Amino acid sequence: MPELSCTARRVGDYESRTEEYEVSFAAGVAPGKTLYVKYQAARAFEINSALDECAEAARAAITEADPHLADGPTDESLSQFAWKTLQSAKYEEGAARTRTLEL
Repeated sequence: MPELSCTARRVGDYESRTEEYEVSFAAGVAPGKTLYVKYQAARAFEINSALDECAEAARAAITEADPHLADGPTDESLSQFAWKTLQSAKYEEGAARTRTLEL
């Protein structure tokens, strides 16, 4: 079964309330989609906007790998997948963290 991988790496000032990440999504052998997200931890609308961007990039990576799988995961599940990956990288001071999701 194909998998979607998400790799996140925190960049910027690690002590700041503004969190910045480089996030990459890849499915199968297709080249991945990379984006830069930035949000202030106390602003839910900024977090939601960043997660929406992540879901769009994940969907684009899935579509590029196999258009038949594009309707598979919901936007909510892609957002949760990205959020868990971001949180796993939060305190790693620049080290990348990767998670996978079966499609």
